[in-house]
Amino acid sequence: MVGVALGREPDEISEWLADAAAFDAAGADALWVDPSPEWDVLALAAALAVVTFRARLVVALPDGDAPGRARTLDTIGRLSQHRLALLAGTRPPAGVAGFLRVPGGFEGDDAVRWAATPVPQGRAAWRAACADAEERGVQGLVVPTDSRLLDILRNPDDPDERRDLQLAQG
Repeated sequence: MVGVALGREPDEISEWLADAAAFDAAGADALWVDPSPEWDVLALAAALAVVTFRARLVVALPDGDAPGRARTLDTIGRLSQHRLALLAGTRPPAGVAGFLRVPGGFEGDDAVRWAATPVPQGRAAWRAACADAEERGVQGLVVPTDSRLLDILRNPDDPDERRDLQLAQG
């Protein structure tokens, strides 16, 4: 399973959303939104819900108990067709999936263990990272947003040296 850690602070929100949609279409299993002091993470999750269709949306619930939060979470849950999941130190509110911090990563409601890994430098490095994760009992890898990862997800069986891209790019 592949999770994509979206950039912490979107410079250009339309590009950030387009990247998320591209990773969703390429088959990412989850899109992880790192909280930013500049943006409301729940508003970002709502925006992601309308431009993505399959990936789980994983966000950290802001501190405090804001009025109307349950309604906001319910609305985002509906917009995302119940793909919203929260990073939490304790169980999230009823009806919302959650990821709990565990040593070395996170564990989801479905008992899938996730861990962060750097951007792979190629398909061989990606295969090695996946094999290492499997040996450690990790089923999901969370990788920073990068065009190399997008290419690996879109073209998983292509060799590292893609002659078609080299010809097209000169």
